Amino acid sequence: MVAGAFEPEMVTLPSEDIVVVILPSIAVTNRWISLVRGYCWVCFSGFPRECFISCYRNSSVCLRVLYSSRYTSRVKSIFGQTRAVDSLIRVVNENRQHHAWIFSGPRGVGKCTTALRFSELLLKTQLKSNLSHPDLHLIRKEDVVWSTNPALQRRKQTNIPIDLLRERIIGGKTSDGKHHDSVAFKTPVLSKEKVFIIDEAELLDDAGQNALLKTLEEPPLGTTIILVTCREDMLLPTVVSRCQTVFFSPLDDMAMQKWVEGQSFDGAPSNLSWAMRFSCGSPGLVCESMETGLPALAESLSKFLSFQKLDGYTTVATQLISFVESTVARWIKENPNTSKDAANRRAANLILLMFGVAARQLIRESYPSGIELAGVLVDIERQLSTNISIKVLLESLAARWANLCVGDAVFM
Repeated sequence: MVAGAFEPEMVTLPSEDIVVVILPSIAVTNRWISLVRGYCWVCFSGFPRECFISCYRNSSVCLRVLYSSRYTSRVKSIFGQTRAVDSLIRVVNENRQHHAWIFSGPRGVGKCTTALRFSELLLKTQLKSNLSHPDLHLIRKEDVVWSTNPALQRRKQTNIPIDLLRERIIGGKTSDGKHHDSVAFKTPVLSKEKVFIIDEAELLDDAGQNALLKTLEEPPLGTTIILVTCREDMLLPTVVSRCQTVFFSPLDDMAMQKWVEGQSFDGAPSNLSWAMRFSCGSPGLVCESMETGLPALAESLSKFLSFQKLDGYTTVATQLISFVESTVARWIKENPNTSKDAANRRAANLILLMFGVAARQLIRESYPSGIELAGVLVDIERQLSTNISIKVLLESLAARWANLCVGDAVFM
């Protein structure tokens, strides 16, 4: 499309296609600049540069502007997080991009997906389905299985060890005696930028977070680090203070209903209805609960959870343990590299969330022991982060829940 002396009001830029606009300097008005700034590259002799179109307004050289909103539209397609997404696009458009970010919010609301789409915007590329790109570095606790360090490979995948950070981002000497160069300080391969995404950043221990501080404080030019977490409170204050935080919120009922209309789930409508209530605005939790059969478990335990029938908690404990074992077995079958310990904790967390929904309902109904129930769940969650047996933990949960009926909140 040749713009010539046309005014920008006469041109409609499509949302997905790439448009070549020939702009003689006389046609580069403020309105054109406003239209294309933040979404374009300026090409001279075929070499793309960042858009500084206003710097060349008096040049006699014709400007070829490549406009594409493809990557912007992919970020905007994140469901139900308009405020978070708009803030990210705004800082890129206004060239106010921060080098370190925290994407904070509840589990399953799109934080990591947004981080990946945001990286497309920074890298100016569309990622493949396997997320392979030499300038994108996605760091997860499961990555220890790909380490060359035998000790790291044998870890239980319940946290993100400092050795993994040394291999994948910060460099330094690992426990096997090898020295690793800092990947963060290496030159990008295909882009001008590098993006590091650390998923479940709350699993970084204090040593790992402290080791990351130097890179957060003085990152190399063109490097962006994104910490994705559902527990920002577990990050050190020194880490949080060096990052720009973007908050992700649970989806409201209207957004959740619109989202679920585009999904296809097996199972009874009543199960989906329960999963929607259980999720508290988290599409990820809806998917996980439906895939694991959690609504059926909740239905079978409905009287126990609502304090209508509290005798026979040993039977309840057996059901909880059976759910965890079957769920973990399926996850390991789907992905043989999955750590059994990590899968056990993940399944146990689903059970805790199920009990949490029941506790909130009892509190709303002004049940006398409602607050004590919440305290029990907090204590069980704390114990889950230790090396306690999942079987013992679930037996304790069932027993303490039942015993609250007679007023003893500390029964084990």
